[in-house]
Amino acid sequence: MERENAVEITNLFKTYKGGFEALKGVSLSIHKGEIFALLGPNGAGKTTLINIIAGLVKRTSGEVCVLGKDVDTDYRFTRSKIGLVQQEISLEFGVTIFDTVRMQAGYYGLRDGKIRAEKVLEDLSLWDKRNQQAFALSGGMKRRVMIAKAMVHDPDILFLDEPTAGVDIELRESLWKMVSHLRDHGKTIILTTHYLEEAEAMADRIGIINTGRLVLLDTKKNLIDSNKGKNLNMIYSEILEKDRQPKV
Repeated sequence: MERENAVEITNLFKTYKGGFEALKGVSLSIHKGEIFALLGPNGAGKTTLINIIAGLVKRTSGEVCVLGKDVDTDYRFTRSKIGLVQQEISLEFGVTIFDTVRMQAGYYGLRDGKIRAEKVLEDLSLWDKRNQQAFALSGGMKRRVMIAKAMVHDPDILFLDEPTAGVDIELRESLWKMVSHLRDHGKTIILTTHYLEEAEAMADRIGIINTGRLVLLDTKKNLIDSNKGKNLNMIYSEILEKDRQPKV
């Protein structure tokens, strides 16, 4: 049975001013209710791809749809369905965690921000921190607050761009459990990470992007089963090395 798609990308190109080609004809579908790991070296095009889907960057050409709607012509709908947790931590100074999340609900025009903030902080085990200010939290807790802000409007799709960068092992594993919990409750998760053990632990499918091109797309199971005796780190390195070989 064919699965419904949360995101559909067809022949996507992005060229920045100055001529740099960040994306070169990427085609990709991301299924509803899956954890999709988007891997690749720095500068490969991962963040550009995410930002185009999220409506933060304009594509040069190609098609990008979220839940069947074009991200440019139906941007109000598509942006309301997406939560984005960027790599850089960005939290309001001098504001409590509760008010930070409540205000985020207001940006979406939601009148029940107080109720929503209560729920998402409880769901993410942040309720006991609600009266603290962001600067007083650990790096891992700040990441949780970023996720709470991204989830307060109850989006169907959550983008996590390097969510565990700078987080200790215990908090990283806690975040893994939280992401799996969100997937189990029907959310679609798109994850970028340089911690390949993270992708190996959580992802349902894996895409590898290099120099703006999608060079691999497969289920994690197929990828591991077809490369017996190798972990994802080894498989990833071999795929990138092969992609660097001159094409004949």
